[in-house]
Amino acid sequence: MVREIGFDEIFDSQATFRALLDSMSRPGRIYRIPVRRYSSPPRGFCPSALTVLKTLCDHRVAFSIGTAGETSEWIRYLEVNLAAPFQPIEKADYVLFDGAGFDSGFALLNRGSLEFPESSATALICVEGLAEEPGRPEGLFCSLVLTGPGVKGRTSLSVAGLDPGYVAGRQEAVRHFPMGVDLFLVDGQGRVAGIPRTSMIEVG
Repeated sequence: MVREIGFDEIFDSQATFRALLDSMSRPGRIYRIPVRRYSSPPRGFCPSALTVLKTLCDHRVAFSIGTAGETSEWIRYLEVNLAAPFQPIEKADYVLFDGAGFDSGFALLNRGSLEFPESSATALICVEGLAEEPGRPEGLFCSLVLTGPGVKGRTSLSVAGLDPGYVAGRQEAVRHFPMGVDLFLVDGQGRVAGIPRTSMIEVG
């Protein structure tokens, strides 16, 4: 397994972190992260996910992979390219999921506690495409309508390759607010959208 060298630890991490922060502050809006042509990602792996995880993870921050995508090749690839430990889903800070099919491991995400809700996990869901209305990504898509803090009125987000089961799973995860999980949706073209637990979602 080869260690990727296309990621700039200073400039790419700063640009990615700013995009992720802005996406959580303005739910449903699409931001861009640097697109890097990594040399040897495993089959089916979203390269943009590596950029996000390299930005967010270090030796104190654990990662995991949804049970449906938990292959030794993916885990080894991330272990080689992240300075972070692999943990079971229920103990991880960031968990990677394939949006194409709902992963039952989503229910295992750490939702924090009433005393420390910020200790919860964040889910990174790889999708085929993201577009703000009125534009739509090509292929099968679902339209998410978001309201809540950071949203002026209502905003719509079209997502290709997202199983609606993730929306239902997320609704269940935030049912006992302030406990819950936050989401990042990311596609292979470097588009990212954030959905914090404070947002309310309707499927359009």
